[in-house]
Amino acid sequence: MVSSVLGTLFGGILALFMLVLGLLPTIDVSTLPIALPEPVSRSLSAINWFIPVDTLLTVLTVWIGLLIVLNAVLLIMHVVQSVTKG
Repeated sequence: MVSSVLGTLFGGILALFMLVLGLLPTIDVSTLPIALPEPVSRSLSAINWFIPVDTLLTVLTVWIGLLIVLNAVLLIMHVVQSVTKG
């Protein structure tokens, strides 16, 4: 009973979120006027030789995503436990 209500609620929230995202315009990131100055670009490429920044950013992104999912699951478990205890 509780799981079906929560499933319906979160499914509706997800559908609403996807609708809002669908209404937003798409942005081509390559056309944005963001450019690093030449000395900064050279410094970053030198740092990238020792520390692979792209791999580091990928790992960091996955880590943050997993933390968000874990916190959401813990929140849902807490709500379910408080509902079932009365």
